[in-house]
Amino acid sequence: MTSPKLSDLLFIAALLYSCMATAQVPDTILINGKILTVDDDFTIVQALAISSERIAATGSSGEISDMAGPNTEIIDLDGATVIPGLIDNHFHFLRAVQRWHRQPRLDGVNSRAEALQILSTKAESFSPGEWLLTQGGWYPEQFADQPGGFTLEELDRVAPENPLFLQERYNLVYANTLALEAIGLDPADGARHPAQGLATFQPPYGKLVQQIAPTSEPQLEQNLTDFMHTLNSHGLTALYSLGRGPEGEDYVLERREEAGPLPLRIWNTLTYEANDPAGAEAAATLIQNNTPNTFDGDYGRFGLGEHIYLPFFDFPSQRGPWPEDIIDNLMTIATAAAEGGWHIHEHTMSNWSVQDLLSRFEELNRIVPMDHLRWTFAHIYDISTDSISKAKDLGMTLAVHGVAMNGGVRIPFRDIADSGIIFGLGTDSTVVSHYQPFITLGWAVSGIDIAGNQALDQTLTREEALIAHTRNNAWMFSQEDNLGTLESGKYADLVVLNRDYLTVPEEDIFWIRPTMTMVGGRVVFQQE
Repeated sequence: MTSPKLSDLLFIAALLYSCMATAQVPDTILINGKILTVDDDFTIVQALAISSERIAATGSSGEISDMAGPNTEIIDLDGATVIPGLIDNHFHFLRAVQRWHRQPRLDGVNSRAEALQILSTKAESFSPGEWLLTQGGWYPEQFADQPGGFTLEELDRVAPENPLFLQERYNLVYANTLALEAIGLDPADGARHPAQGLATFQPPYGKLVQQIAPTSEPQLEQNLTDFMHTLNSHGLTALYSLGRGPEGEDYVLERREEAGPLPLRIWNTLTYEANDPAGAEAAATLIQNNTPNTFDGDYGRFGLGEHIYLPFFDFPSQRGPWPEDIIDNLMTIATAAAEGGWHIHEHTMSNWSVQDLLSRFEELNRIVPMDHLRWTFAHIYDISTDSISKAKDLGMTLAVHGVAMNGGVRIPFRDIADSGIIFGLGTDSTVVSHYQPFITLGWAVSGIDIAGNQALDQTLTREEALIAHTRNNAWMFSQEDNLGTLESGKYADLVVLNRDYLTVPEEDIFWIRPTMTMVGGRVVFQQE
């Protein structure tokens, strides 16, 4: 073996010195803050440095300031609290993009008077005759000053020249006179009507939705831009997008991602619909012929969900075991997923459904170990401590969503947290729930809804809730090396807050707002 030449050694030394020097001169530093790293010790630091999208160092303001070079941008936080970028583990993203420009959203509005003003202002911005809709995200009990759905008189007053309807979850719609007359309904019967046949998210979408002109490609692009900006403005930096096909096609996202990094990290699900035994077999074949987790840090496919076999569509009202044939067909898909290394994120509201799946998953685990797959029971409404324990033993995770707040569901948060199972928070936005993560955090910590009504018997600590919306969600999606905490080596996804999350009254967590949001060290939202 020959000895290396002196010239080679000098070159290597120079290269190492150059790399070290580059690493020591960050692109951006944040100083004089209260930075909640949300690491294993929930460490709080004053400052951090960012180089090439990632966090280079954390520490005191003095330590980090000493790293600055002549071209380093210095952001003085002036004591502001900083948290990791918030991750939503269950979001119907594309559904909102399709008609975002037409929507006066009422998410998180707890005043009826303010809600009516929002509707009126939106109508005034559109030409007479243009259709407007609020496609969910609100519920009648959220108005502390006057709970209840909207009357015909109210909707006619706020939109006298525009057809307008508001969808309440998947159950009801409230429409003004112009909208009702356009589809042949008598306004004398009032504003409130069953949503079936009038406004659904599946084709043919319903008579009201069918009145709305298709969104042009330029408008769709603008909707995507505006929606991502809205989510950034509420502290979201990453989400799991569920729902394909009728909810909107991924091409608009793929096209945008090809043009440059997105301001929001998005991973989604494999496209298929399995409605019968033949569909289950076809889905299994599709799974076998595709690669799981193609997420590249910006955009890509992750796993399967939220209904891997559509006939297994449960509700909290499920009482008693599922038919064996339905579980058998679901397991055809689940087995292919386990063998292929796919993550499953399954809609399970009832403990009966959880129990039925657990018994089959335990059998599968003896043949194909699945603890590394981090499968998720999503939409947890009703779950026993025994089910939590069994899910934990299988290496599973739980996803709890803010939609439970407006459904009157008392999530057993303390049972879940004390069990030690990994669980994460999300919303289930945009039709049945709000999109703002601080509403979910406020609900989980305070136990009330945005109108001040008692909504939980068991709550989380502030630390537990924040961990569930950041670090745990990153782990759920196998991104713990990149996201979820503000530690060296991870992406610089962070949110600067206008109030201190750790000290504001619990009931004020709902109203915390970001003043700045970063994704990969890039400012994607700045309060004006």
